[in-house]
Amino acid sequence: MRFPGTSTVSEKSLMLPRQQRRSFLGRIGGLSAWIAGLVAGVIPASPARADRNVAAFDAKAIDDALAAAGVLDATESEAVILRAPDIAENSALVHVEIESRLPDTSSILLFAERNPQPFVAQFNFLSGAEPFVAVRIKMAESAHLRAVVRAGDGVYFARRETRVTLGGCAG
Repeated sequence: MRFPGTSTVSEKSLMLPRQQRRSFLGRIGGLSAWIAGLVAGVIPASPARADRNVAAFDAKAIDDALAAAGVLDATESEAVILRAPDIAENSALVHVEIESRLPDTSSILLFAERNPQPFVAQFNFLSGAEPFVAVRIKMAESAHLRAVVRAGDGVYFARRETRVTLGGCAG
């Protein structure tokens, strides 16, 4: 509809181009995820630091990775909950959830015993944060997954086997 003395502007010309909309929505989504992590206590309010345990992440054998991470003497505990599929159809995307019901949990570490580099991930928690993580990992072949939890003065773990139909780390 056009009124006398006004120019014609179509609704389509007022819309952002598709690429700009996607870029804007992507930035808003990333910001929302960061804020949620900050509120949950997973992301510290201070600038991020790279406290990467290079020796543990670069280890080629599970015992070497456990020793370098300082968790070789962990005790098995039912308070560490490790959820993973019995059979992973796509070994490049194996969904793993880890929950700690131990008080004063400070970190959760994840190992895939037969991966070329068995130390897969480490998550550190601020005091009062809920010790729960969900992550997708790549597995080279069928293996035991091991979730290790540092809580208080102790180190605890849970372990379960996941079989894969096709290796994901080789290619």
